[in-house]
Amino acid sequence: MSSATLRLSRQTVRASWPAYLGAFVALASGVVLTATTVTLIGSVDATLATLGGGATQDQRSQLDDLTSMFGIMSAISLFMAIFVVGSTFGFVIATRRRELGLLRLIGATGRQVRRLVLGESIVVAVAAAVVGCLVATPLTGPVLALIRLIGLTDLHLVAPPAWPAWAIAAPTGIVVAMLGARRSARRAARISPSAALREATVERTRPSVAQLVVGILCLATVLTTIVLTQHAEPLFALVTSVLLPEVVVIAVMSFGTLIVPRLAALLALPFAGRDVTARLARDDLRAGVRTTTSVAAPVIAISAIAGSMLLALSFTADWTSAQDRAQLHAPLVVRPGAGHEIDAATKIAANPLVGTVDVRRQLTIPFEEDGQERLEVDAIDVATATIARGLHATKGDLARLRGPAVAVSETQVIDSGVGVGGRLTAWIDGRRTDLTVVAVVPAAPDLYSDILLPADLLDAAEPGGDLFVVPVPGAETQAAKALSRTLAGTGSRVLTAEEWIAEVTDQVRRSNNFGLTVLLGPAGFYAAIAVVNATLIGATGRRRQQRTLDLLGATRRQVRRSVLWQAVLVTGAGLVLGALTTALLGWHVRRTVTADLAGSGVDVPMTIPWLPLAAIVVACVGLALAAAAAGTADLRKRAAT
Repeated sequence: MSSATLRLSRQTVRASWPAYLGAFVALASGVVLTATTVTLIGSVDATLATLGGGATQDQRSQLDDLTSMFGIMSAISLFMAIFVVGSTFGFVIATRRRELGLLRLIGATGRQVRRLVLGESIVVAVAAAVVGCLVATPLTGPVLALIRLIGLTDLHLVAPPAWPAWAIAAPTGIVVAMLGARRSARRAARISPSAALREATVERTRPSVAQLVVGILCLATVLTTIVLTQHAEPLFALVTSVLLPEVVVIAVMSFGTLIVPRLAALLALPFAGRDVTARLARDDLRAGVRTTTSVAAPVIAISAIAGSMLLALSFTADWTSAQDRAQLHAPLVVRPGAGHEIDAATKIAANPLVGTVDVRRQLTIPFEEDGQERLEVDAIDVATATIARGLHATKGDLARLRGPAVAVSETQVIDSGVGVGGRLTAWIDGRRTDLTVVAVVPAAPDLYSDILLPADLLDAAEPGGDLFVVPVPGAETQAAKALSRTLAGTGSRVLTAEEWIAEVTDQVRRSNNFGLTVLLGPAGFYAAIAVVNATLIGATGRRRQQRTLDLLGATRRQVRRSVLWQAVLVTGAGLVLGALTTALLGWHVRRTVTADLAGSGVDVPMTIPWLPLAAIVVACVGLALAAAAAGTADLRKRAAT
């Protein structure tokens, strides 16, 4: 691109800055989001380097967990940034159609118009990348402090150098902008000179060939995955529910110009006959299909991603709850007070009303050839675990779990690919030990870990978890009262099996909600900016129609109501599409969970997190209405003149 073209592009951006302001805000915010997530990932490496060889096992475990969490967070954030920026740049051509048509009218070729639009995009992208990096850098300290404040870690995370975040975020932002502008530039090159003379334009609703191909491929991917994973492990279904929403959103937006305006018009149907402003809003949305689709884009993205993850995690908690009911045979569970684990186990075993005490012993040991991967294991007494926790093998033989042997869950088999007869390398008491897999057991994370080692191999494993108690026949009530008296003053609690399951499930839900808030927090904040930004741009792009309504005699109140109706209908259409995506993927997880426990005799509960889902709806609608109201702030001035 020549310097003359870039110079002309700078001049046109300066003259047409209102059209590019929304794109600048979206891109700068995306750069801030990307730089922040890169900084978080870099802080883990910087902290580990600072700790060096003095890092404890717990510190390494915390940092590993943070790396995984920040990795997922960055993937979701990057998708939101690419998606929103790409759709926002489409506004530019829609709002400058007459201007670009005028350029064609005075002799500009399609190639010159395309190069001009690309040059303008480069100018905006570079400016947004610089501003985004400058804003993200001072945020590093507060963000790292916030991570510690909310309890993700008790470590003081070390801030990494700023240049890696700049080196990744700035080029990413520019590339994303150019990808979004490239399609817009091609569309701009096809604008005819007659567009400069048109007072109104009805945009084409038919998707392009490329959009059709992408949309069909994405839909095929989703349907194929759902069909092939109908008998998969529930945890695998959970993973797909995290990845598939993005694919569904891309598919929906590929057909967006066909779907979104029609859906918005359908939502307006009950009101259009009674309110002329609703009818005007409906017709305007159906005419400006590209603007309508672009305004709905961030709503569709965040509602589909957040809703799907909320529902999937809730159904996964239902699955673990049903697993506990299917396998837990012990009618009583004791949760020992801190520091009284060994004492509680001894006192319970000595009680004559107790038949079996199964003590959960958990510890973390190094695995793999170099001992760098630390995994949580359970030291198992097969006899007591079979009676109290319903431990049983689906493959192999638990009777062989002694000496250098190991049993693994079905989930661990999927993760590692090592089943019965395979080998795992562990470092026990500083010695390398080759373990033979002798059995595969059902996954039950609340009852035992994915890796089970014989108790005689881990002599140092002391009681530290729950104690599963099986009283002698007919003495359940008396045993509960006797144990409560025996353990009084130790902080220990004696729970029934149902009380324990309810408490553990509640803990899982709280942990899931907290993790989801952390994962979606940056992307949700960015989505909020994008919803406001898109609504404001949409309102700006429709000011010509609003002036026409003024000339036709519409009152200021009617024009404002029409704008608010547009915001509600577009947001409603986006939320409906997000809800359909959530329902589809929620059904996928629910089907897998139910199939996993078929034949167990236990009904899987279905808990729908209505409150968080409603919060997504309220937030999107509230933000869109606030932005639309702000976009009509100049109506009073226009009315006065």
